[in-house]
Amino acid sequence: MNRINREILGAIAFLVTLIGAEIYFFYSFFTHGLLVIYGYSLFSLELLYSGVLTFLLIVTALSLLLILYGFKMRRRWTRKFAIFFILWAMLWPLWGIVVWKYIIEQIVLLIIYAILIIYLLSEYAKEYFSNIFRYGKYTLYKREVVLKSGKRLIIYFFSEHRPKSGIPTAMPEGYIVKINPRSNMPYLEKHYPDAYKYGKYTLYKKTVTLQSGKIVTIYFFSEHRPKSGVLTALPEGYIVKINPRSKMPYLKKKGILKRLNRREKFVHNIGSEKMETKDRKPSNVIYVVSKPQPGQVRGDWAVRSHGKIFSHHRTKLAAIKAARRIAKEREATVMVQNTDGTFSMGFKPRPKKQ
Repeated sequence: MNRINREILGAIAFLVTLIGAEIYFFYSFFTHGLLVIYGYSLFSLELLYSGVLTFLLIVTALSLLLILYGFKMRRRWTRKFAIFFILWAMLWPLWGIVVWKYIIEQIVLLIIYAILIIYLLSEYAKEYFSNIFRYGKYTLYKREVVLKSGKRLIIYFFSEHRPKSGIPTAMPEGYIVKINPRSNMPYLEKHYPDAYKYGKYTLYKKTVTLQSGKIVTIYFFSEHRPKSGVLTALPEGYIVKINPRSKMPYLKKKGILKRLNRREKFVHNIGSEKMETKDRKPSNVIYVVSKPQPGQVRGDWAVRSHGKIFSHHRTKLAAIKAARRIAKEREATVMVQNTDGTFSMGFKPRPKKQ
């Protein structure tokens, strides 16, 4: 038996027990109860006592009718009113115990009343009398269904008329009302107050199983409610990026972004170095080399710089003197080629005095 049916059966059992206890109490009251104990009968009462007794009967009947109405309409005040009525009804069995007449009968009535109060204080009664949520002309209902897997699930739905199954219920926590654009019918949707929004797009997540068997959680943005996925907040360690083609937002890990930035910076630095190498001005050096450029045969030694030959000489000493003269004019350094192909410094200009 599901929880919803237990709530209804509990309410029915309470009403039947309460009405039965009151009927039996008045039967015993008039036949062998307090009225008889004090020497009265139903037809020998004075006018005053008859009026008081009639008033008590009317109050009891009206109270029972109010309780029946409250249970049917699920009014929240019904629980408190029923508890007050039962506490008032318990005074009569206590009075019977005080005068020490029909003790067992009075104790049984007290136990029945105590059980009824315990029911009214239970979670079943509280759930039964929870606020009924209404949205316009529609009332919110709930019912428990059993899935093929055997799992029990409570579903919520709106209805304009009384459905064949389901009971009115309050708005469950964590839900909000949405309108179906096709049928214009209200429905409940799980509400995530921390759901992340980016413009008109909302962030969702869902769990998928890869072919390798690994379970991963993916995040995606959607303008409308997707078939699968739940609303979620922006996960830690992610930032929002925009796809340049679809203009749709997506999430990217900060660590991956840092690596990409480092890679872009590295590529940029390499490109900058290449540009600097390509555009770099020649160093301020005058070389004395043992062989001139191909096609230049006017001597064994040449004085040159980057991209320019100044003069040719037959001896190394003459080439060094010419190189020093040019270096002084240009404030350059002279590098002389050795026999093994290396260079040694032949002249370095002195720094100017400031």
